[in-house]
Amino acid sequence: MFRPLPRKGFRRLPDRCPTSWRRGSTACSWASTPACGRAPLGHHYAGRGNQFWRLLHEAGLTPRLYRPEEDATPAAIGLGSTNLVARATASAAELSRAELRGGVPRLARIVAFVRPRVLAYTGKGVYLAATGLPDAPWGVQERPLFDGVADVWCRRRAASPACPFEEKLRWFREVRAEIDRRRPAAVAIPG
Repeated sequence: MFRPLPRKGFRRLPDRCPTSWRRGSTACSWASTPACGRAPLGHHYAGRGNQFWRLLHEAGLTPRLYRPEEDATPAAIGLGSTNLVARATASAAELSRAELRGGVPRLARIVAFVRPRVLAYTGKGVYLAATGLPDAPWGVQERPLFDGVADVWCRRRAASPACPFEEKLRWFREVRAEIDRRRPAAVAIPG
């Protein structure tokens, strides 16, 4: 059974939640930092109570329910994951806007290589810091951070108990709808 480790000392932990992408990925999800609950486990969204993997599946983004230990597997179906800031923290509130903004060049290199159609952000503060905007509505954004890539941000973090599951699922379904809208049209071959 998973037991969270004490928060003290987590700032010294290296990023043990690897980036997993495949060139041409459809969508990419990213968090602000490897949180204390998942960095020691070495997997994204591994904290007890985190609904991320269930949300992906129920929104139709994955063909089955993945476990946190399988966090590299979705890259094979076009879903990538990374962190904007590598150091582990107890909460994203420990990160300054400048530190979050400092992660954008690395993200830009990943986006240039992978060329996803959609970037899904899982936290408002992270999205606002990355874009430099003072505020933004939920869902698909009018001005994306990167040309040719739709920015969609999901309401609240997947682990946030303050937001009901159905509300979070609504925003994950918005990500799915945006991916579907941006899929290349099938070309009929004459003949």
